[in-house]
Amino acid sequence: MGITRRFNSDKPPRCLFCVAIPLRFIITQNKQRSSLPVKPGVRFAGQARRGGKQKTVYMTSIVAYSESMSKHTVQRIFQQYLTPGPKISLPLHHLKVLDKLSTCRTAVLGGHAQYSENNHLNGIWYNSCKHRACPQCRSMPTEEWLINTQRVLLDCPHHHVIFTIPSALNDLWRYNQHIMTDILFKATQETLKQFSKDPQYLNATPGILCALHTRGRNLSLHPHIHVLLSHGGINEKGEWMTPKKENLFPQKPVMIVYRAKLLALIKNAMKKEKDWQPPPDSRENRITSLLNKLGRQPWVMHFCKRYEHAEGVAKYLSRYVKSGPLKNKQIKSVTAEQVKYQYYSHQNKKTEILTLPTGQFIQRLLQHAPLPGKPTVRYSGLYHAATRKKLNLARGPHWGKPKSARVKSSTGNSFWKAEAAYWSVSNVV
Repeated sequence: MGITRRFNSDKPPRCLFCVAIPLRFIITQNKQRSSLPVKPGVRFAGQARRGGKQKTVYMTSIVAYSESMSKHTVQRIFQQYLTPGPKISLPLHHLKVLDKLSTCRTAVLGGHAQYSENNHLNGIWYNSCKHRACPQCRSMPTEEWLINTQRVLLDCPHHHVIFTIPSALNDLWRYNQHIMTDILFKATQETLKQFSKDPQYLNATPGILCALHTRGRNLSLHPHIHVLLSHGGINEKGEWMTPKKENLFPQKPVMIVYRAKLLALIKNAMKKEKDWQPPPDSRENRITSLLNKLGRQPWVMHFCKRYEHAEGVAKYLSRYVKSGPLKNKQIKSVTAEQVKYQYYSHQNKKTEILTLPTGQFIQRLLQHAPLPGKPTVRYSGLYHAATRKKLNLARGPHWGKPKSARVKSSTGNSFWKAEAAYWSVSNVV
């Protein structure tokens, strides 16, 4: 597998066999936010001394440098924002996201070099920020999550259900995102468990995977949860139970129960949570009146057509769960005053272009950054880590053989194989 050695900006890597120092691999000594000058696949030269003679040695770079192949990137927009000038007001955790994404794969974070077993220098990388909102270093975690998730899911039909909240609650979400996130997950899981235990529908424990999305396609605030629900489950006797209805659960009763649970959890949080912050100019009685009004209105909930296997939905979720809210290729033009980006509109069924002032674009993007310590994917039922025995019991006679341990590094092209080798190798100097 080779050896990985870490380095910082004042000690560039060199080949231990030919004592070559890549001349074009120059890292700024003052640790400014600069990108690698060498692109992947480009040959670069280094000087080596063999037999008393100076000789130029060429090698092929597979560098993961910060500049994307696209013309405009989120990182460049953030770096431009960090320059002296008027700034917008941002909370602390947004400022931390801004700093991490602007320094991803630059000299500021240092780097690492991959050597072969014969101590030849094979590749050079700047370190990644590894933030969940970063659009340029999340390919490896996305692929790894997808493989491990597909190993957990039963090879049986699954239902895709989407739980949303009304837009009238967006202000409560903005000021209490850490509390509202837990409330949304809890209301969703408790609703599904209640219907799963009902003998009228299933009377068993299904596999439940919940993934939080906070954005619409145009980066607007739209908190909702995607749920993967197995078509069946294990009862208390260890028997596989098939649902009595094709759609598993009825949509309107599920919406009514979910609505009641979520509103009750919000009212309880307003009274008991010390960190609860009401929006400005919103008194408690006004919020309570709003919640009571929403309790009499229908909420949007989507019950998608049943999937015969869960792999397709897992691939769909992987695009959003482990990657940033916006891909670099979606950014079409950037100026000092505004940013243009494209998105696919569900309403018009076509690609549209949206233009926003730079400050508003940054605010809209950062509001979808995951909170520290808050997982965006949560498992319950058969898919919970504590019930893997029941899960393997369901696999045996019904839905495939028991799976082995988690995959620590995913497969991919040569670039990602090298990146995987960096994180999995134990011989690190």
